[in-house]
This record gives sequence, structure tokens and C-alpha cells, in this order.
Amino acid sequence: MVKHGRNKKRRAGRIGRTKLKNHSYKRWNPNPSFGNEVVKQNWDVTKSPAQNLAAMGLLAKPNQDVHRTHEQLLPSKDNSANVIELFDVPDSDSMKEKKEYPMSEDDQKYIAKCMKKYGTDYGKMFRDHKLNVMQHTETKLRKMGSRFLLLSPEQRVVDVPEKAA
Repeated sequence: MVKHGRNKKRRAGRIGRTKLKNHSYKRWNPNPSFGNEVVKQNWDVTKSPAQNLAAMGLLAKPNQDVHRTHEQLLPSKDNSANVIELFDVPDSDSMKEKKEYPMSEDDQKYIAKCMKKYGTDYGKMFRDHKLNVMQHTETKLRKMGSRFLLLSPEQRVVDVPEKAA
């Protein structure tokens, strides 16, 4: 008679062992710990988390805010006095402007090396597997080359090769 996988079941090593329970969840804590003292002082354990956040002027589910109308977004006049200032928002004048480089320094060096040998012939650049070690496609090399040539002198780290100019 056929044993219908009895040996396979026996070799699996699960006989006599109980299934382990999943204890990865956390129990509900009615008194949560907060890192921010302002939130800790204004938290009411009798209210739900959404009600507590609304009392502080915060949203519990910010993604649902997209579907609300303009009238619903405006704060009511009686709650505006209760809104707590949680964050110190700096003035826009004090923030430093970040220099934006459209191309990284490594990409500039890479495409300048390719342009030094082949100029603007991106097909030859693509086929040279010793020089094109990143294996960029012809289209990618063309985009990198045009972006490199459009950089201003302040943004450019590497000089433009004579063949490309």
C-alpha cells in the first residue's frame, strides 16, 4: 500500500511539537511615555490619541487631510487659543541656502574622461567597455553629456575637454 507522504511528514521533524505563538505585538499602554515634555503635560489619558492630537492642533492621520474641504481645514475660533506651540520654526532668513548640483562630482569626472577620448560621439563611448566601466547606455551617456555641457562654471568641478567643446 502507498503511504501517502508519511515518510516525508516523519522526516519533517514536526511530530509532538506545539506551534509557537506570535508574541511580537505590544500590549496597550494607557500611560504612554513621551519624549517631548509639552506633549506629556497636555496628554489626557481619558481621551483617544486622535482627540489628544486634535487638542494640540495636530492631525492623527495626515493623509486623510487631502480629502477635506477648505472650510474643514480652517481652525475653529474657540480652539485657536488652545493650540500648543510645539516646534520652534526658524525664520526663512536664517536658513542657509543649499548649493544644488545637478550632477555629482563623480559623474562629472566620468563623463569628462569619456568626452576627452571621444568628444560627443556617444555611440563609441557606449561601445568602449574599458572606458565605460559603469556600462551606461548610449542614451544615458548622451543625457549625462548634455547635462555636463549645460552646467555653469560655478557648478562644474571638472573642465570641459577640448574635443567636447
